Amino acid sequence: MNVADERWALDHRPSLFDHASRLHVPTPDLPPPDSGCLCPDGDDEPDEWRPASTSFSLKNLLTALEAFCTNPDRSLAALHDGIRNLRAPLWVLDHLKPDDLSWLSHDLARETGTWLTRHGTHHLPTRVGLHLLAGRATPQDAELIRTLGLLPCLGPTAVNVLETIPRVTADLIWLADRASPLTHTRAIAAMCRIGDPIATDWLLRHATDRHDPTGSDAIQIAEAVSLADVLKLAAALDSETILTAARLLQGLCSPDGYPARPDEYPDACQAISAFSVHAAEARPELDLLAALVTLAEELRSGPAALLPWPAGEPAATLAQLDHEIASPRWAPVLSEVRRSTDRMTRWRAGWASRAIARPFPDSAWQGEGAHDRLAIRVAVLDPVRSAPVETRLLVNDRPVIADAFRKGRPYQPEDLISTLEATDRPHEVRLAEAYCTEGCCGALYVTIVRDGDTVVWRDWRDPDGTVTLPPFHFQAEQYAAAIAQAGRDHGWEWPARSLAREFDRRLRDDPEPLAAWQCDLVRVSAHNEEQDRIRLFFWYPRHPSSRDGDDPWLQFEWVIPIDDTDLDAQVAHLTDRLRRTDPKTHARVVGGSREYAERLGFPWPY
Repeated sequence: MNVADERWALDHRPSLFDHASRLHVPTPDLPPPDSGCLCPDGDDEPDEWRPASTSFSLKNLLTALEAFCTNPDRSLAALHDGIRNLRAPLWVLDHLKPDDLSWLSHDLARETGTWLTRHGTHHLPTRVGLHLLAGRATPQDAELIRTLGLLPCLGPTAVNVLETIPRVTADLIWLADRASPLTHTRAIAAMCRIGDPIATDWLLRHATDRHDPTGSDAIQIAEAVSLADVLKLAAALDSETILTAARLLQGLCSPDGYPARPDEYPDACQAISAFSVHAAEARPELDLLAALVTLAEELRSGPAALLPWPAGEPAATLAQLDHEIASPRWAPVLSEVRRSTDRMTRWRAGWASRAIARPFPDSAWQGEGAHDRLAIRVAVLDPVRSAPVETRLLVNDRPVIADAFRKGRPYQPEDLISTLEATDRPHEVRLAEAYCTEGCCGALYVTIVRDGDTVVWRDWRDPDGTVTLPPFHFQAEQYAAAIAQAGRDHGWEWPARSLAREFDRRLRDDPEPLAAWQCDLVRVSAHNEEQDRIRLFFWYPRHPSSRDGDDPWLQFEWVIPIDDTDLDAQVAHLTDRLRRTDPKTHARVVGGSREYAERLGFPWPY
């Protein structure tokens, strides 16, 4: 670094490294305040970018680096400001390939990267510095890199660089304990890949302390720590290890988003079975109970029932889970957490209590001859999982939707149960849709028809794939009884969901309170992860399908807080409020178009 570069570093604002260091000082063992989001420079990215800006910006960045390297009077400060002035978005560096910088000498890349990371005052040049250090950093650089990793905008890149440094496990653990959620997750993934025994020991006890991994993340951790072997071979385990196993297995069996399935973890059967034995050794905590309840549900009605279990082991494992769930040691835990000041903790306690008290639907009846057996189970996941309610159809005790369709969950009961009713006129029912859309990745359909005393499910199809399920034949009266029982069963509902169902029914039976304001009902809903409110969706001025020509329309959402008063009283109060007050004054636009909003005189939110 020349004299001018030294003077530049002294004259400019504090570097991001200095900023991260100051944030770290007051809480050295915790994440920085606001997860480090209070950065000294907030104008790194323009508000709008043209679609072609990624390749254009990357080309400009590489040109700036090449000009710097070929200039005999090169200035690191000038390079920093040149990169800063490119005004490129941070994510342009995600498109940088290793070969793009292969022409850079090792020493020059390391010198440049070290200076930019230590002195960079803006996000883009500092992140360029981290990229230049990848594969070139040494253990002496670890403190600099991990400190920058405290800032969310630099954390994932910092993890990538740390992973290339030998003997870096302690630094990854340090960062995982203090970083933002995304950086924390990336650091855990890096430790899984490293395979250091120190990392494995930490993962076994702390990989789930700050987040609940799901799907492929849970599988990656379980495989890295050899979870099935740990559970199967140990005579006894400490509470931390058992709780980690509980959260991993729950996440594996109740994933969010685009999930992995439990059968993608080859040792799932062994892990679940061994966990059910060790669960009694751990201290009673709500997370442990939530895992037990989830695994029992999944073994009865979810994808876990489809695992390649050895003969007799599913029943033995389920009996062990049920025995532990029924233990009296959970009563004081549930009593305590119901009084918690944390809403999610209270909601989870209510969910667990309802799940424990709710019987499983009887599918043991036998029809005449070779009739199949049907049971319908409404499954509610742990509220912390932010997942919709599922209507699971079990034919001969096997969850057929999970068996035939891996790309999305079954529909919610209000959208599915009534469509299963059978008449002598065949009708096709969509049982599930892909997480994206049917047009992208398909859906699961079946045709239902009554033929005398038999209801037939036939002609299974998925527009995006092949369905191998055979036709099923049910005794008609028992089939109708199963549907009626499912329609009456509301034991799975939380209070907000019950209120939403009753308010929705009231508005469908009597549309006048909404119609008086030229509004049509879409639905009233309640989300499992926000049990203190319901949401009323409606069209204005009417349903789009009823409009003429280019008549404008909008969809509104009214978020309504609920209280602890009687359900019928709340429904009456909300209905009366609709009669007196235009709901559009409380609601926000969530659908339609900017043009329609302008024509109807409402602000467009997007």
